[in-house]
Amino acid sequence: MSGVALSLAVLAAVLVAAAAVAEYSVVDYGARPDGGSDSAGAFLAAWYAACGHAGRPGSRPVMRVPAGRFLLSRAYFKGPCRSAAGVVVAIDGTVLAPLAVDSTAWIMFHYADGLAIRGGTLDGQGRAHWACKADAGRDCPPGTTTLDISQSNGVSVKRVTLLDSKNVHMSIYDCRGVTVQSVRIVAPADSPNTDGIHVQLSSRVRILSATIGTGDDCVSMGPGTSDVLIRNIRCGPGHGISIGSLGGEAGEEGVRNVTVERAALTGTQNGLRIKTWGKPNPGSVTGVTFSRVTMRGVHNPIVVDQNYCPGDVKCPGKSSGVQISDVSYEDIEGTSATPVAVRFDCSGSNPCTGFRLSNISLTYRDRTARSLCRNADGSATGVVSPQSCL
Repeated sequence: MSGVALSLAVLAAVLVAAAAVAEYSVVDYGARPDGGSDSAGAFLAAWYAACGHAGRPGSRPVMRVPAGRFLLSRAYFKGPCRSAAGVVVAIDGTVLAPLAVDSTAWIMFHYADGLAIRGGTLDGQGRAHWACKADAGRDCPPGTTTLDISQSNGVSVKRVTLLDSKNVHMSIYDCRGVTVQSVRIVAPADSPNTDGIHVQLSSRVRILSATIGTGDDCVSMGPGTSDVLIRNIRCGPGHGISIGSLGGEAGEEGVRNVTVERAALTGTQNGLRIKTWGKPNPGSVTGVTFSRVTMRGVHNPIVVDQNYCPGDVKCPGKSSGVQISDVSYEDIEGTSATPVAVRFDCSGSNPCTGFRLSNISLTYRDRTARSLCRNADGSATGVVSPQSCL
């Protein structure tokens, strides 16, 4: 083949590859990047165009949000989509929530297998809502989750910034195979119920290289969560990394196979927490490993609380029916903001079993901290400070 023919063949291949990627910009459907015009209709039209595009096998249509500030009153993006590979939602600008959203979720993806969200900022504009909640007696709109991903498999969310959610920033519910990577989640320390990422009824979830500072849990894991990896996360302010609360209702599924490694927590209310209601509803937590974690000024670095019962409502004897077993704490160091750095307050009817401590070094004001155990059984190896009470 001559050089000219070869060049033409290469050009043709490039053009074919480019044509295989279908892109649908919200601006082409009427969205205005002025921060004041509601673009909900345009966003939904662009989504359904991308979702309805089949394309070549393996290709992924793109819904594009270009640079600018787009006001979005509310959006429910529903699949399944025609492309077996899913849809890419590429965000170059900022998407703004209105000051009030009449729904428990602002941006929702449902039945969106293969969904990939890339870049951009989702600004929940929650400050007016928090102020309303702080003013006793006012009738406030419902707390709103910024990004709700439910009943979707093979999802990835990367390099997204979530700001000032009115409630939970990101919810992963009833999903399989979700990766959240290099996200940044930011809200003030006094913002109520602004969890960073909440996972429930989901499996094979990976949260990698995230930076989260909010007014509630950085990451929380509810009933029915399994096979979770949390790695290289920076947390603070907030309430730490939590499993629970569990056992609040009858028939809840358990939590199993959770790994948290290479985490750094700074100034949080809790560090590594497992929390269950002091109710007799059965449940379980098993196969949990916390390793290579650094704490700085954390109020409760390692805590298991099986007596959670705000208001003391329907908690006879505060005895939890949730069985917690096979939990490891390895290579954890840093400082506690309170004298008790390790607290295992387990259920009298279902004691904690199979706890393991290895290479723990937690101090309080340059002194040895303390540990407290109730109804907890396990072992300690290596240097463990404060001294193990197991």
